[in-house]
Amino acid sequence: MVVTDVMEPGHGANVDGGGRGISTATLLSELDRFLGLAMSTGDKRSHSGRRDAMSERDEQTAAETALFLLRNLPPARPAALAFLAHTLSSQVSSHIRGYSSGEGSRKNETQDEGLSGQLESLLGDLLESAPGVWGPLVSQWAVEQLGRWSVEWANTVVGRGDATLEEVVAGWLSCSPARTLAALTVECVAHDPDTAVAALLDASAASGPALDWLVAHVGCSFPATVISRVLSLGLRSFASCHGRPPEHQLASVNKILNHLADRHLADIRRSLHAILLRTFEGATDAEAQASVPFLLCLAVTSRSRAVLAALTSGIDTLLMPSDRLAALANQVSWWVPRYFVNHCQLQEMVVHLVLDTGGSAAPSILRLLLQALAPASKLPGSVGGAVNNILQGVVSEICMVTYMRRNSGPGRIHIPFLVGLRGGGLDGSDVGMVVGGKAVSPVAGLVEQIISTPSNETLINHLKQLITLVVVQQGPATANTTLGHLLRCSTKNGASGHQEILSAVITALVVHQTARHTHTSALSTALAGTLQPQMGASAILNSLSSLETLLCQSHKDRVQIHASLTDALLTNIPLLAELINDPVLGTACMQVLCQLPLKKPIPVGHVLSLSHAVIFYFFSSLHHTNLIKKVSGVGRCQRVLSQLSCSSLGLNQIIRLLVEGVFQPECAHLFGAVKKVNFASKEVKGELLIQANRQFNSWVKVPQSHTSIFHMGTIGSGRLSQHNHTPMPSSDTLKFHTQLLLNTLSVCCAAQTNGEGASTVALLLVELISPDIMFNGFPWPEEYIKFTFERDLAIKNTFEDFPVAWHLLEFVATHRAALSYCSVLVRALTAALTAYWNTCPFATAQNAPEALFATQHLLEVMVTAQFLPGPLRVLPQMVAHLAPFEMVCILQDVWMFMRDHTPSPDRWQELPSGYYQRAPDPPLVPGYTDRIQHIIQSNVHKLGHLMSSMVNAKS
Repeated sequence: MVVTDVMEPGHGANVDGGGRGISTATLLSELDRFLGLAMSTGDKRSHSGRRDAMSERDEQTAAETALFLLRNLPPARPAALAFLAHTLSSQVSSHIRGYSSGEGSRKNETQDEGLSGQLESLLGDLLESAPGVWGPLVSQWAVEQLGRWSVEWANTVVGRGDATLEEVVAGWLSCSPARTLAALTVECVAHDPDTAVAALLDASAASGPALDWLVAHVGCSFPATVISRVLSLGLRSFASCHGRPPEHQLASVNKILNHLADRHLADIRRSLHAILLRTFEGATDAEAQASVPFLLCLAVTSRSRAVLAALTSGIDTLLMPSDRLAALANQVSWWVPRYFVNHCQLQEMVVHLVLDTGGSAAPSILRLLLQALAPASKLPGSVGGAVNNILQGVVSEICMVTYMRRNSGPGRIHIPFLVGLRGGGLDGSDVGMVVGGKAVSPVAGLVEQIISTPSNETLINHLKQLITLVVVQQGPATANTTLGHLLRCSTKNGASGHQEILSAVITALVVHQTARHTHTSALSTALAGTLQPQMGASAILNSLSSLETLLCQSHKDRVQIHASLTDALLTNIPLLAELINDPVLGTACMQVLCQLPLKKPIPVGHVLSLSHAVIFYFFSSLHHTNLIKKVSGVGRCQRVLSQLSCSSLGLNQIIRLLVEGVFQPECAHLFGAVKKVNFASKEVKGELLIQANRQFNSWVKVPQSHTSIFHMGTIGSGRLSQHNHTPMPSSDTLKFHTQLLLNTLSVCCAAQTNGEGASTVALLLVELISPDIMFNGFPWPEEYIKFTFERDLAIKNTFEDFPVAWHLLEFVATHRAALSYCSVLVRALTAALTAYWNTCPFATAQNAPEALFATQHLLEVMVTAQFLPGPLRVLPQMVAHLAPFEMVCILQDVWMFMRDHTPSPDRWQELPSGYYQRAPDPPLVPGYTDRIQHIIQSNVHKLGHLMSSMVNAKS
């Protein structure tokens, strides 16, 4: 070994070490002893490499003398370093042989550590005192020794030849001499990075992969410097060999980077991107032109996912400017003959690089490729064609793995690229990224970004194929997450590409699911996860909008997924019913329900929950001030309720909820209900009564006046104050609300052709309005005034407080036979109005407009339902011109007729048209019409035109 001395010869004393003056005689004496001991120690060493007691003692003395000369005698430094290297080599050999055989001596190890410690302390002090002098000397000497040892003991340092770089580093650092020289190398890099790293890389190039452990170890202390120098050396070798360097060189670079990737991934990323950026900075040297091929080869040969992620992370933002992609495209013709055999090899390498890219870099790679195909990129046609071929190759490889190799072995085959697209970890785990406690699929943001910009059919097809493969190849959990996030994507105006992708994903789910049309099927589970309330209103709103568009489009185009999608949504009706009650989501949810075939049999629980939710939405729509929103909301309700009413259970439930709702305080005012004045108690101070009376003691007491009365405190809660009430809608609005209600009832009742709906409304009116359940049969009793008088007044008051009750009664009357079921209400109203007119103080009925309105409506209801025969159908036209006593006569005659002709439902028969007709029409005896004729004669100037009806009846 030759060590170049950088000091001037002839110096007899140490001027750069400890700074102490030492005599020449002492230096010569130590030099003579060193030479003698060095020669004798070498002769006493046995052929087996073991040291006897005398040689150990002499060698220790020689080492101490060499350390003294190294510090104090510059001309002796080469010899001292050579002897120390020889001694340390002996210690390394002894350590490794003892480690391999298990017979290592603790005594020798202690001795080795003592010498190594002294050497490290000495050279460390020298480096601190004069780094410019000692740095190059120590670094070159240390890396040369470590390189020689690494080559000599490459396969035995850890006992086997296939050890990882981490195991090799640990093995060498367990050896005291190697650990000392490695520490000195690190210290030299700290003082003089350029010289020390150059010496390190030169030794690494001379020693080959055996010294990679030292480069990796030093890189842990100086990652940025070592990584950049290692990559620069690898690139230089790659360029000089025209892309065909020895395999061990790329392997060494990869192993060093892999070792540093755990803690210094950011430094690796910066260095790799810096090499790539040189291509776009106008550099024309061979290394700059070879940068991209070098990085491709490095990424393809790398076995570390972390290094691959460092290269590909953020690559889309780095290359997305179209001029950079165009610059790369221009260099392809120069790469192919020099670094790649042909274009197919380059394309195949890129395809495998894409497939091996996982984690968060996978969406970045796909985004870069898709954006290159977008019309907005304005790249040359050759670039678009190359990108298209790459994506086709990626899809083909994934299809081959998914469909051809899936059965070749147990379990799923994890493709890093697909795992990254679905949000999985680098190890293929199913746990994706989590944001706000929710799993996030990178596909959602990618689709949202691509669809929101102008795109072509080729781009959409590639994206659709890849996402479908993600769903199919990565299992049910991934399918649920991916579909959920695709539904929640926010797109502009329901972009057609978004619908195509959704259709493809749903088709893949339907084809590969094992359980069809149940709550456990993949599609049903995915929809259930998307519609959970905890997902947030904005996300659910996007999902509902996507579902509505998808249902409309698939139904229009007769796509096969429509039936499967509707079945999956029908299994999630409870969730949809829950969302209807949300003011933000109600309309969107109803629009989805309007697209579903609810006529098919669905579970009872679903019918009940959905009926409640839709009726709630109905009354909420009536509260809208906007007429368009009000009408459209009611229209949606009618469409859903008409389908639910196809079953008897649904019809009865819906009618009950509608009729009960109009009598509830929250909704009754929408139909003109007269509310009772609600009073609130006045807040009073909590003072004692005796304290309140003290205020009155100061007054002058006047006998027999209110001042002499003892104050008894506040009665009750003080003066009552009225709450501010919601203003009553206008009369036109009330009529409009009532008409919407009646239309909805008509739509629901039309679902059943047997008149069940109207009968249900009649029975509900009796249940809600009649205060008891007695005397609710069909017969009309003899005593029509005093019979259940209090109950009759209560019923009459209900009709006064809730005008909509009259309209409901008219609705029932249009179905004729159904009015028989609420005969008790007609009977009670007749009795109450007869009593009123019997005691009315006015001269004419027009002076009591409310009672006149009720009487006229009552008679019209009875005429509509054919309770009254033909001659008596003129009564509603007469009442406005009569006196109260004449009203009594008419109502008494009506009562007698109803008493003699009980309005039983079996007296009506159904016509082919669906209407009911009373048959036969009951005969009229003169007793029912005599007084009516007299009344007409008494008011002939007003009612004379009605006499013909009476005359015809008589004949």
